[in-house]
Amino acid sequence: MMHSFEVESIEKTGQDLKGIVVGKILEIKKHPNADKLQLARVDIAAKEVDIVCGAKNIKIGDKVPVALVGAKLPNGIEIREAEIRGSKSFGMLCAEDELGLGADHSGILILDKDAKVGMDFAKYCGGEDYALEIKVLADRSHDALSHVGLAREIVALQNKTIDYDYDGLKLPTKNSKILSVIIKDKKLCVRYIGAVIENVQINESPKWLQDRLKACGMRPINNVVDATNYVMLELGQPLHAFDVEKVKSKNSKANIIIRKAENNEEILLLDGSIKKLSDADLVIANKEKALAIAGIMGGVDSGISENTKAIVLESANFNALSIRKTRMALGIKTDASDRFEKNIDPNLAEKAMVRAIEIIERIAGGKTQGSVDIYPKPVKPWRIKMELDYVNKLLGENIQKNTAVKILKSLGLAVNGQKNEATIPTFRIDLQTQEDLIEEIGRIYGYEKIKPVAPVEKIAAAKLNEEKALDRKIKNILTGLGFDEVYSYSFYSEKDALRAGLEGIKHLELENPMSPEQELLRVNIIPNLLKNISENLKHFSEMSIFESGRVYCPNGRILPEEKKKIVIALVLERDSGAETFLALKGLVDSLLQKIGIREAQYKNSETVPADSASGLWHPTRSSEIKADGIAEKIGFMGEINPLILSLFKIGKRVAVAEFDLPQLLAAVPREKFYTPLLKYPVVSRDISMLAGRDVTVDEILKLIKKTGGELVLDACLFDIFEKDGMKSLAFHIDCGSKDRTLEGGEIELTLKKIIEKLEKGLAVKVRR
Repeated sequence: MMHSFEVESIEKTGQDLKGIVVGKILEIKKHPNADKLQLARVDIAAKEVDIVCGAKNIKIGDKVPVALVGAKLPNGIEIREAEIRGSKSFGMLCAEDELGLGADHSGILILDKDAKVGMDFAKYCGGEDYALEIKVLADRSHDALSHVGLAREIVALQNKTIDYDYDGLKLPTKNSKILSVIIKDKKLCVRYIGAVIENVQINESPKWLQDRLKACGMRPINNVVDATNYVMLELGQPLHAFDVEKVKSKNSKANIIIRKAENNEEILLLDGSIKKLSDADLVIANKEKALAIAGIMGGVDSGISENTKAIVLESANFNALSIRKTRMALGIKTDASDRFEKNIDPNLAEKAMVRAIEIIERIAGGKTQGSVDIYPKPVKPWRIKMELDYVNKLLGENIQKNTAVKILKSLGLAVNGQKNEATIPTFRIDLQTQEDLIEEIGRIYGYEKIKPVAPVEKIAAAKLNEEKALDRKIKNILTGLGFDEVYSYSFYSEKDALRAGLEGIKHLELENPMSPEQELLRVNIIPNLLKNISENLKHFSEMSIFESGRVYCPNGRILPEEKKKIVIALVLERDSGAETFLALKGLVDSLLQKIGIREAQYKNSETVPADSASGLWHPTRSSEIKADGIAEKIGFMGEINPLILSLFKIGKRVAVAEFDLPQLLAAVPREKFYTPLLKYPVVSRDISMLAGRDVTVDEILKLIKKTGGELVLDACLFDIFEKDGMKSLAFHIDCGSKDRTLEGGEIELTLKKIIEKLEKGLAVKVRR
């Protein structure tokens, strides 16, 4: 069942200590044949044994761990009866590292005086136990990164109660006459409690405390520091202890100032490193210097030593973001910073202080002189409304009201069933909304109990995004026509804009571009296509590519106007005239017909698109594109000006067509008409003519279709060349009828009418 936190590993402890017992040294004699060895007689309750030992730190009456013959130590050594320099040895006195309890090999491990002789050493160490490594995610680090926090979870899941007077940890109101506390920035330090404990004796911690710290992966240091670490593990609140004498200023009073560091201020930390600080870092200081980096690590100059007689115990609450920034800037990661940067309950500082004082007074013999508590804006429990109907609707399960109330109470929340209201204790700062409470109910109840139910609402298909659908369709069509899609950044350099003749168009500049090549938001896709063509011409002699993307045009507002464009480009291997331009026109015709625009008009225009400059296009080979019956133009096509191409190091003709996708979508007919296949034969005729340069192919095609009426099924240009200021044009004309086979006379009469109209209306000379 997955109710709470993931147990990542379970490690059994004490299993490698079989055959090891507690012994008492009765007698120590010098070895007769070795100056560096001793003969010890040891009482192990069942009998007395003789053991040869080289350690010098033992004395008569000491209680020590004894590995008997047959025991196997954690390091793999198997104890056997041995004869050493003529003296028999029936076991081994063990050092800390030989028992797998630490790294100390300086001497035999001396046990507590009250250790029972003959007791199994594994039992003396707490017996066989298990250490659990539990994965606590960031959203619950504020309470569950502690033994008490995890205990709350366990009792909630097992329907039990926790025997711990958490709410009874109240700080006495006795003010200290030795200590003064000043908080310079109350946003960075929400609460600071300092307590002075006098007459402490700095020694090793008792075995129970050392064992618990070691089991949690922490190294014991001394009784005061170990007590602060123990409370941090137990309650989740980091603490720190200062030597009073090292904190005192010249006026013999201990002054604690929580302030921002000075730029380039240095501090020597407990780990031996020297850190250079900035004014973004928060420090604990006296009037002369910084004593610690707040919430991260203390300094050497104020640390606890064996000569310390009085301490200032700190329990505080610091701004999580400030701690995280400092930790990352200085590259220091500690157990304290792990907790502070996740944001913890300010009220926890008081409870941790009381608990730490209790332990220190017990194991270090101190007496609390007084305390100072600076807490400008106390955090109090808050209330959240919770409707049961919404609980069941959100979870999809019918959970009874008394069950939901019981679950919330088991997590330490006060619930008023009549008001449908829950009061949240301050140690659960993650519970801010009704949905948070419902999540708690769901996970404790058990998500695996919630049966999947099909939704009762009607499910409607998502509305088609016509613009995206058209974009996908155009991409497929262009791919079918032999084009390759390319992608480029939505930026280009000022140099690119200048080369493309776009320097007169206003661009948006990036404040922090990835590179100088990407300093401007593009207003046109063509410069990037030209760069692409220039690069690819090194490897290919011709190409046809397209890009679908957005351009960004400044409009005087915070955000630019975004326009979706489709730009296609064509480069032929050989082009002695207008072949590239005409080839692209044919491909554009095919594209437009396939998306439903059957009648497209191409008209020379002196104006170019607003997002380009006239200098970008060839002066005589460019045209705006319109759809029949639509006033707005849907695109623009033309050859790129040879001068522009030379600046991009392109030595071939490049024809480009660009379309505004929304305008293109508006021109696509919404209604579709079915045209059945013709049952009767189609007759093709060709006509050729000479026309002035001002006469367009589009005008000729329109006149042919209009004059021929229903009998002209299609007409298209198949040949063109210029000579002596005139254009020679040749067209295919398909004639046919939907309801009969045409006779030769009808076809000839139709062609005669078309020729007459062309010669009179457009002043062309039809060749007969």
